[in-house]
Amino acid sequence: MHPVMSKNGFTSAVIPIPHFFGTRQVPEGFQTSIQLGEVTTGPPSFPFIANLKQIHSTRVVIFDSPVKTGVIPEGEGDALVTNQPQLLLVVRTADCVPVLLIDHNTRVVGAIHAGWRGAVGGIVPKTIQACVEHFGSDVAHMHVAIGPSIGPCCYEVDAQVIEPLKIGYPDWLGVLQETTAEKGMLDLKKLIWHQSLASGIPEQQVDRMEHCTYCRDDLFFSYRREGQVNGTMMTGVMLPGDKGRN
Repeated sequence: MHPVMSKNGFTSAVIPIPHFFGTRQVPEGFQTSIQLGEVTTGPPSFPFIANLKQIHSTRVVIFDSPVKTGVIPEGEGDALVTNQPQLLLVVRTADCVPVLLIDHNTRVVGAIHAGWRGAVGGIVPKTIQACVEHFGSDVAHMHVAIGPSIGPCCYEVDAQVIEPLKIGYPDWLGVLQETTAEKGMLDLKKLIWHQSLASGIPEQQVDRMEHCTYCRDDLFFSYRREGQVNGTMMTGVMLPGDKGRN
């Protein structure tokens, strides 16, 4: 599967509804629309937008009733899931991994921000499980798209990351190339890919974009490359209204 570049960013063939993995170019009308920990109104194509205050956690926030604008009661976390149409779920990244998922049968979507803490802690399988438990989703019908992030070519980590990885992920040798006794190059996207398959999602329904945010300064912001947050990429997914069902 090859990602397609659109005016809003990259899209994946496994997500058959409105979505995007953003670049440095912020989609028109978004920057002023998004507020941390709130549901806001957006441009005409995305009537409502939900965005959390991201805290590098494994916390999943669920929207299962009609949304209204305003502060989200539990507005901190790193994954959003909904069965409500016309609500764009947005996560922001600048090296971390953006992940989108959909169960087209039960009409449930999710958006995930996965840094190393979230990925090692299992935020992606926990979000998949939340869809199963809360909405009755079937993993056999779910699709996952793993977006651009810092790649194993550029993501050197130390004991702070390696020790939790070894404790929490038995197959850590498959995602970490050790360079010294206390350092290595970590492939976060591959870790999430393995976790998605281990959750029961068929391999052909998991897409992985290999773009590296550190390498591609023409397309992406990178906290590690730039040494500070100069900007973030926005990733979003939305269930269409009844007229948009396919």
